[in-house]
Amino acid sequence: MSEAVIVPAHWSMEVGNVLLTNLRRKRIAAHDVDAALSDLATLDIEIEPPIRSAQMSDLLRFAQDYGLTYYDAAYLSLARDRGATLATLDRQMQHAAVNAGVVIFPTTSSNNWPERSAIFRGRSATVSCTDMASVVG
Repeated sequence: MSEAVIVPAHWSMEVGNVLLTNLRRKRIAAHDVDAALSDLATLDIEIEPPIRSAQMSDLLRFAQDYGLTYYDAAYLSLARDRGATLATLDRQMQHAAVNAGVVIFPTTSSNNWPERSAIFRGRSATVSCTDMASVVG
């Protein structure tokens, strides 16, 4: 089975914002951004389409029920709906995943890995956020 990363529609905006913020704060250099984006381009990343307006209230309730931001709820909801594994270092998301019956991808704590999530299915040895670990400070 091939390894794949499934992410909600807003994922690319979050990745871009993490890279830009760290570039502006001089935590990384422009060549680091280029390298990170190049690495991400090699991964099998499936970007989910945006949710429809009719689904917004369901996601809002889901976020409220699990004490998550709307953005984070999109990751957890996607993992739950697709039967995928959730990769996150965010303790609140990990707790919510356990409560939602979603398996958490085993990670090691790292100050270099942004507290953002990626969702994996199948054998998940390739982790996009881990590929960024050496870039994002």
